[in-house]
Amino acid sequence: MFQSKDSDASKGPSPGLVAPLRGLGSAVSGKVRVIDRGDGITVMVSGTNLPIGEYRVAFHQNGNCSSSNGFSAGPAWAPSGQSPATLIPPLTNSDGNAEASVWVSGVHTAGENGLAGRSVLLYWGKIEEVRPGVRNNVIACGIFEPVQPFEF
Repeated sequence: MFQSKDSDASKGPSPGLVAPLRGLGSAVSGKVRVIDRGDGITVMVSGTNLPIGEYRVAFHQNGNCSSSNGFSAGPAWAPSGQSPATLIPPLTNSDGNAEASVWVSGVHTAGENGLAGRSVLLYWGKIEEVRPGVRNNVIACGIFEPVQPFEF
């Protein structure tokens, strides 16, 4: 059954947030999508042109990807009592393409521990402090925005 955008029944749970990824000094592209699930979120990562091996995903304080090395995204962020470096486990790829899904507790799409208005960075290897004007291991950045539901 199809519903129009004017239907009251079309107002259901939030479809979450999505951050289109832009390569920083790399050809990486893709998306990170987050959806509320109970007392946490499901994080789905889809990327292409990634360096082969281990990469990390970290949420950052500012919704800004304007700098060439990720510094504009601000410091890595996690809810109080959690570490940004261990919030999301390391992910790997063997052919330059990645599809991964992980559940993360204590984070939500909105509110006090929410990702709305924040950014996400992909790191090649470990998560490290990003400083201005210094090359680092950040390979992509994206800013979270509401997912636009498919409507007729």
